[in-house]
Amino acid sequence: AAINPGNSGGPLLDSAGNVIGINTAIYGPGSNIGIGFALPINRAKLMLEDYQAGRKFGRPWLGVSVLPVFGDLAELLELPTEGGLLIQEITPGSAAAQAGLRQARRLVIVGNTEVGIGGDLIMAIEGQKVERADALTRSLARKRPGDKLDLTIYRGGREVSVSVTLGQRPDDAF
Repeated sequence: AAINPGNSGGPLLDSAGNVIGINTAIYGPGSNIGIGFALPINRAKLMLEDYQAGRKFGRPWLGVSVLPVFGDLAELLELPTEGGLLIQEITPGSAAAQAGLRQARRLVIVGNTEVGIGGDLIMAIEGQKVERADALTRSLARKRPGDKLDLTIYRGGREVSVSVTLGQRPDDAF
């Protein structure tokens, strides 16, 4: 939806009049080109609860970059065909590093794309099978720093359960 100057902080409504976000910014080199950004309402509610309870609030952070792999690509990489999110990189000192998650150990070329292999494959998050590329992002949106995130990963030919205590996202995280 187009957001105009002065709309920041106002509600973003769906076609039924429900508040689905809080307008935060517009994109445009000097003028509005019809691209707007909003904070999802569920995230805003969590932030408000934290504020009212006197807690610091921040975005939860796992500290990984992932590549969605499903079906034929998963099979080509000798992973389960149901696939998941293949960990490419882990930020040193992050929650993922502290939990012992593993990043890619070597790179291969698939088509014209470089893919890191040898790392963990996240197959389920909070008991829910990973079926979407944004599954991790969606799960983190419902969490706070310090919360636990339960993952089912594929490592070394078998599934392993890992519980990660989420950190707070630093400003320069990927």
